Amino acid sequence: MAIRIAQVYPHADIPLPHTRLYDALAIVNYEIGRRLARRHEVVTYPKWVPGEKEVERDEGVTYRRIPEGIDRALNGLKYLDAARLLNPGRPFRLSPLYFAHYAHEVARDIRDRGCDLVHLHTVSSFVGPIRRANPHARIVLHMHDHSLSDFDPALIGPRLKETALILGCSRFVVEAIRRLHPAIAARCHELYNGVDDRFLEVTSDPAASRTVLFVGRLCPEKGVHVLLSAMSEVTRQFPRASLSLIGPLDLSPKDYVDPHGRDPIFNRLNRYYGNPAAYYDLIARQVGALDGRAFLHGKIANAEICPHYARAGIFVFPSLWHEPFGIPVIEAMAAGLPVVATRGGALPEVVVDGETGILVERGDSEGLAAAIAKLLADPHLRQRMGAAGRKRVRQLFTWDRSVARLEELYGTARESLAPDPPADAQHVA
Repeated sequence: MAIRIAQVYPHADIPLPHTRLYDALAIVNYEIGRRLARRHEVVTYPKWVPGEKEVERDEGVTYRRIPEGIDRALNGLKYLDAARLLNPGRPFRLSPLYFAHYAHEVARDIRDRGCDLVHLHTVSSFVGPIRRANPHARIVLHMHDHSLSDFDPALIGPRLKETALILGCSRFVVEAIRRLHPAIAARCHELYNGVDDRFLEVTSDPAASRTVLFVGRLCPEKGVHVLLSAMSEVTRQFPRASLSLIGPLDLSPKDYVDPHGRDPIFNRLNRYYGNPAAYYDLIARQVGALDGRAFLHGKIANAEICPHYARAGIFVFPSLWHEPFGIPVIEAMAAGLPVVATRGGALPEVVVDGETGILVERGDSEGLAAAIAKLLADPHLRQRMGAAGRKRVRQLFTWDRSVARLEELYGTARESLAPDPPADAQHVA
């Protein structure tokens, strides 16, 4: 049965045509939305960017873009976190003021469209305003980060009670939520991200290539400096090896990566979060030291990235962060590349150590170098692991499979009783 679905995420820029997509969650919104639209009515709410239409329809999806103006001013309050003026268990991004204008506009538009189900990505503070304006809609909260388990359960818990379904992009994310909020554990499910079929159609030959590839933001938490350090040893052993780095120089705030300062691996990186230019200088020096065997390709649209996977022999994802998922990893696996990744977060769910790639400890430059060297020394191993990775993606990590599973889970949300409307339920003017 067709239902009316609203997909909500304030940070997504989804320009049309979709060939200009860059951000991972914009890709998630786009790929889920266009597949759901084959059977349902779908409206997606990206942010408005100058030059784009405020309302646009493509592949069956209505895009209703929300201007950021008022929220840009309000969101300046995030600096209260850096100044430590707010409770660290309740950062500004969990506050009702975070993207408050966006939440108000979207809640009203969802009401006017009569949506049956609201698929809300990551921003749990929107549950309240959307629920008050739409007391009969089912709310699905889809988490792509750690915030439900990182922060004050007394703040998060009431929001979760108002949702019909809580999704996490990995078992790692979901299990952390279940541990902290056992009362709603039965409503929590993992929903893996996927790749489009075009990645599975990439013609790669990892046995013939000595190119090591990284795709992602160039920042401390992704471990790019650790990879460059490892490559200085790798290129001594394999002078014909090279490294391609694809992605923007883009540092997240430290409180997004390690909000409570509990992970010692980030202690020695504090100076880079306080001075991003220092990290960019470090990367530039490390690239220069590799004497023409490392290349900074910059930001490349997702639609144009397949040729880079096709030319590579090994994909490396050296994240220091406990990754909630890691979409570039499954893109590389779909393209038939063996993967070297770190043993943290959801990455062990994605990469099968010894079968589709090699896992090393976070921050271990020597271990990373040894894993890359092992693959460079054995073309047949690269080929075998790459083929196994492609098979694993076909089985677990395609968008068609993910959306089919999502529709099953929507069915449980529709059949469940909606929670009683809050006492202050009212129309949004």
